[in-house]
Amino acid sequence: MKRYLATIVFWGSLWGIAEASLGNLLHLAAIAIPGLPGFLMFPIAFIFMKKVVDSTGRSWSIFHIAIIAAAIKMIDFLLPVYIPIRIINPAICILLEGIVVACFFHIYTTRGQTLTWPAAFFMGAGWRTIFLGYLFVISRFGLPAALVTDGILVSLRFVIMESVVNSIIIYAFLRWGHFKLQLEAKPHWAVGAFILALGTQFLI
Repeated sequence: MKRYLATIVFWGSLWGIAEASLGNLLHLAAIAIPGLPGFLMFPIAFIFMKKVVDSTGRSWSIFHIAIIAAAIKMIDFLLPVYIPIRIINPAICILLEGIVVACFFHIYTTRGQTLTWPAAFFMGAGWRTIFLGYLFVISRFGLPAALVTDGILVSLRFVIMESVVNSIIIYAFLRWGHFKLQLEAKPHWAVGAFILALGTQFLI
């Protein structure tokens, strides 16, 4: 159990670091290239999700590292000034990504199958559709939900276009770019990665 916990904290922290650093940079770049974070961040997160399954052999370890990554995102509540919805929504996205991908891995590994391109597409479209449902609900209470309130084309780009791009990158990774990175996440590595993730999220 100790080894499993260290593995979860380690890969969840790496995911949190990626969200805090690269995610913020991509959101800045999105001013010039709309949709860029959506095109790249889910495939990047998928790498960590795939690696934790490789390390543990358990599909549901994906959701467990999503909990760690989402918790790291919540550190922003300690900032002197914060906007709750801008903290909560990304954390919800991370959790949805984790639970949907974990479900797909569980289904496919139980059947002894490998993930296909349609599976890669529906993973992205699945968590995005659920997230749009959540945005629709909060929009009824006057909370910001631009992906829903800015029109059907914005919603379709989010669910369809971004999922297509995600699926191409993910399938290419599974087919040709799957690198061997077998790290035994020792407890002190996990603690160090977690502290680094908290610091990165807090400072950036």
